[in-house]
Amino acid sequence: MKWFARYLVSLIACASTYVCMARGIGPVCGLDCRVPTTLCPAEGTNNTFCANAWNSDGKGYQCLEVGDDQRSFVATSHWTSLPAHVVHSYPHIKLGSPLFPRQFRDIASLRVNAEWGMGRSAGPKIATSLAVDSDGLTKSQCIANVAFDIWADLDPVLASNESMARIEIMLWLGVFGPVQPLGWDNKTSRTRPQLRLGDNNFTLFEGSASVGRSTFTWMPDTNYTHISQDLSPLVQYLWKNNLVPAEAYVGTVGFGSESFFSLDPIAFTAQSLSLNVTSEGVAPFSPCDSPAGKNQPLRLLSFLFSFATPMIAYSLS
Repeated sequence: MKWFARYLVSLIACASTYVCMARGIGPVCGLDCRVPTTLCPAEGTNNTFCANAWNSDGKGYQCLEVGDDQRSFVATSHWTSLPAHVVHSYPHIKLGSPLFPRQFRDIASLRVNAEWGMGRSAGPKIATSLAVDSDGLTKSQCIANVAFDIWADLDPVLASNESMARIEIMLWLGVFGPVQPLGWDNKTSRTRPQLRLGDNNFTLFEGSASVGRSTFTWMPDTNYTHISQDLSPLVQYLWKNNLVPAEAYVGTVGFGSESFFSLDPIAFTAQSLSLNVTSEGVAPFSPCDSPAGKNQPLRLLSFLFSFATPMIAYSLS
């Protein structure tokens, strides 16, 4: 019995200093998507990072590097083929939430946070400061956007699959070069629905993709470089006006940049990325959300005692 008591005390001492830890995942290229290795309790909140060169033509590339904090990345792309208005990739982060999938009508808030910059670059590097090199992007004839991408479907399983979900809602935050969303029409743009979110007005455009997906794009009057905002009013407008089914499920929220064309490699840097979802009747959830993690002694101790109790009883019998 003494040997087990000493062993248990040793385990408890280790538990008191246990923290969540994360390791980098290296470059992510092509179609690859990865979740950083983590020792944080598995609550379904880990972010996924995707290079997502979903329409590569072999004449360019898309890669990204993930920051050690799991809340930042830099994506470098270079697509030179014509026509220039064809999108080739959407390097992005999938922001995890334990509440997904969740029906539109049950979502009370979708609060996001993001900071970003873009410019010409010779290769991937996590930036220490963020800026938009407008002159450099113009000289490179860069065609790209910066956007949140929300995926939904009547089937909760398909809602979590970006290639199969039948509803796509985009919130564009930045537009570079001659790029327009599906459903764009200069003649009707002034009469389309508009909503004010924070300090900006957003205009809604509706379209459909070749795979039968319904698309809804909210366009701002001016470009952002950072945002900390509840996006739920833009989503609620759609189901409250019968544009999407209220019972459809939101399965994924991404943030990244659609890349179309550039004469030079372009670097897109995103930092301070987070998502906080609340739902009516669901208790708030506090994920392990700091870069280094949070102390978890009680969780580990609970596991240890659940494991140790029957052994103690066996030793005493």
